[in-house]
Amino acid sequence: MSKKFSLMLVPLLALACNALVPPRQVPPSPEPVATEEVSTPTKSVPQDAPTESVDHVVTRLYQSGGDLNTQLAEHAQKAADLGLIPVLEFDATWCPPCQAVAASIEEENPLMMKALKGVYLIRADADVWGWDNENLSFEAIPVYFKLDADGQPTGDQIDGGAWDRDIPENFAPVLNEFFHQ
Repeated sequence: MSKKFSLMLVPLLALACNALVPPRQVPPSPEPVATEEVSTPTKSVPQDAPTESVDHVVTRLYQSGGDLNTQLAEHAQKAADLGLIPVLEFDATWCPPCQAVAASIEEENPLMMKALKGVYLIRADADVWGWDNENLSFEAIPVYFKLDADGQPTGDQIDGGAWDRDIPENFAPVLNEFFHQ
């Protein structure tokens, strides 16, 4: 009998505890931020800045901005208007060489800033856009494609296999040569 009473008492105690001590109120979590936004430069250079003030532009493509070819054409035109070389980079958040390049840009490493001088770098996540796009097929990242004024690849490309350790002293000179040859 006491066993039955104990089994009935346990749920009643649990209910009583909830009534006496209300559950902690968790504030509602904010709406998730869309990871797909309209392309904006990651450096503090506005895309509509006057030509004379732009050293380089770094921007990221998002699917919400339209299809890849249309966005590349738009950014290639912006690059031409600014007198910059359009270059497409496919990267990924999980990729150590990509992370090293991104960190060197964010930290404005002098070697990387020298490499980016005169460049309009268009960054795209390979996992979002795919590894086999029309005229843009690749097997390693980061990978860089020079683009023409219409946003089409020129045939010049280089990937992270072109340098040794993923430090600016290794990749920045290689990218500088690629961007400016």
